[in-house]
Amino acid sequence: MLDEKSKRASAQKTLLDKNGGMFSKYKTIFTGNISFLTFMKYEFITMFINPMPGALGLFLRKLFLKGLFKKTGKGVIFGRNITIRHPKKIEIGDNVIFDENCVIDAKGEENKGIKIDNNVFIGRNTILSCKEGDIEIGEYSNIGANCYLISETKLYLGKYVFVAGNSYMVAGGNHSYEDKNTPMMFQPSKSKGGIIIEDDVWIGASCTIIDGIKIEKGSIVGASSLVNRDIPSYSIAVGTPAKVIKKR
Repeated sequence: MLDEKSKRASAQKTLLDKNGGMFSKYKTIFTGNISFLTFMKYEFITMFINPMPGALGLFLRKLFLKGLFKKTGKGVIFGRNITIRHPKKIEIGDNVIFDENCVIDAKGEENKGIKIDNNVFIGRNTILSCKEGDIEIGEYSNIGANCYLISETKLYLGKYVFVAGNSYMVAGGNHSYEDKNTPMMFQPSKSKGGIIIEDDVWIGASCTIIDGIKIEKGSIVGASSLVNRDIPSYSIAVGTPAKVIKKR
């Protein structure tokens, strides 16, 4: 039995759904419930403005994208080829920088979406993806290149959080598997409460943080670590699975 919440949050499952036409599915995946005028603006930006190189592209994206989101602060910089989904569920603070090829996906029907506070940097090719969940990033945080942050519940990063490149976080996303007659991808998702990363935390390159984890203030996680248990404040943790080796 296909879980309705999972179906709404998954592009694959939405496209495979026999109900509704392609235009309806397109809006469900990419834009959500927006006016026709905003939809046409979204299409124009996607086709002509997003790929535009150079200073002219930066200027036009700043000019045209400002009114697309729920909130856009001052001094925001959008790199080329940014994928935007459900823009009316995305709040962006002042002086936020998106490098090229980012994905900002606030997809969902009942979720709040994505909130990015002031002075945040989102690195090249990084994906922020909601699947009926929420993502919140505190001010002055820095997300490196090629990171993947997924939320089916709540993914929270505090202030001054530094996440090095190629890191992966998934808040939710654990499928049930009790029913042997139904493929696991179509069974309901389970959650352990999401991910909370408090202020002033440093996540090394290529780390994986799974659902239900809390990394407390001032901690450091070494490169290539798998975090499957809470990290207390001002700790240094390394390894697979990550273990605290000392205090700061």
